[in-house]
Amino acid sequence: MSQAAIETPSSWADAENDLPSTQVIENPDGTKTIISYKINDQGKKVKVTQKVKLVTVKETVDPAIAARRKWAKYGDEKDNPTVGPDDKTTQFGEEVQLILGTSWKEDAQKEAENRKKEMAKSKPQTITCRTCQGDHFTSKCPYKDTLGATDATTTTTQSSATATPEPSMAAVAGSGGVRYVPPHLRKRAGGAAPEAERKERDDSTTLRVTSLNEQVDEMMLREVFERYGIIKRATVLRDRETRRSKGIAFVEFENVNDAQRALEGLNGRGFMNLIMKVDWSKPRKN
Repeated sequence: MSQAAIETPSSWADAENDLPSTQVIENPDGTKTIISYKINDQGKKVKVTQKVKLVTVKETVDPAIAARRKWAKYGDEKDNPTVGPDDKTTQFGEEVQLILGTSWKEDAQKEAENRKKEMAKSKPQTITCRTCQGDHFTSKCPYKDTLGATDATTTTTQSSATATPEPSMAAVAGSGGVRYVPPHLRKRAGGAAPEAERKERDDSTTLRVTSLNEQVDEMMLREVFERYGIIKRATVLRDRETRRSKGIAFVEFENVNDAQRALEGLNGRGFMNLIMKVDWSKPRKN
């Protein structure tokens, strides 16, 4: 390009008039080459060459949708040249994928069952007071002085009515025996010795609980375990001098099945900021 060809004219109007016209060249491959000229920021004439390919896209539209697009717009959309909805005045919803099938009822039932199972697993274990039916431990009940007194009176009356009289020395002598029975063995059937009774005790339904919080007492222990069955005995081991809990307890159930369910349900569960460890008090025979 010669020096005269790139000189800037005296005014922008003269420069625009001196620009060559735009040329459009049809190429054999179906594209078009567009050659145009313009003045850049430095005031120089610049040649711009563009290669354009026209692509025709066919879209199948429902006749009702095509008819609605021709409706006259109103309100904020009045005189808006945009074809179709404009995102400035229209809120678009979320696209939902619709999957049709023949087994949708079975799938819905399975999903409902799975949801119920998940809710049952995630449902927290509730604690109910035996005195006022509240959501707290029985030992911490605020109404135990009023409601608990009535229950204690009823229990005392029933126990006194069913108590058996202590055999006297005359009754022992009158039965033909001359053997002396110590006072601490008179209530025992047949006068069995403590050592023999300890050997005959069955610990097959007794669980050993360790890693307990020091604040856990027998009442709280019963409230946790009695949801699995009837408890015969619940004992927390304590220090003889300080009477503080050692974190170990024994719980005895009425039958083995309840004890097994309690072991499976409570072993490794958290209770008062500690993880309980529940096991059989004696190794079970296979």
